[in-house]
Amino acid sequence: MMKIHELKIHEYFTAERNESLAFIIIGTAAIICSFYFWLAINEHFFNGLSWPLISIALIQLLVGSYIFYRSPKDVHRVVRYTVDAPKNIKNIEIPRMEKVMYSFTIYKYIEIGLIIAGLIIFLLSSTGGFWKGVGLGLVLQGGIMLIADYFAENRGQIYIEYLKSLPG
Repeated sequence: MMKIHELKIHEYFTAERNESLAFIIIGTAAIICSFYFWLAINEHFFNGLSWPLISIALIQLLVGSYIFYRSPKDVHRVVRYTVDAPKNIKNIEIPRMEKVMYSFTIYKYIEIGLIIAGLIIFLLSSTGGFWKGVGLGLVLQGGIMLIADYFAENRGQIYIEYLKSLPG
């Protein structure tokens, strides 16, 4: 039978792993769409749209894959901390998560920057042109990443608060 602390740890990393799988799916879909736009449609707007879709999709695939494969090891590591060395929660896991949370702040600024840049490019570009597509692609991918990181940041904050409540 799983103890409550193990359940909470599993919940956090399962949600993290599920979101990383969503990143992999979204990234794969963006790459497929990009190739379809380039090879089947081959119009300036869609060619422009393809570049930010595929560029950010590669990041989604890399980050999503890394987290997806790392999460089971993280669960095991943190559960072991609670059993063998509870002080490692305070000395290792909480500081690791604080760095992760700080990273979300940086990601948020980058994603908002991509959305703003995309809107400016989109609004200032000619109708149906390459750059209008680039602008839309930046808005779409920046928005997807911002929404996903919003949920990840909230989940991370709850996890940190839980870790801080553990004895040790």
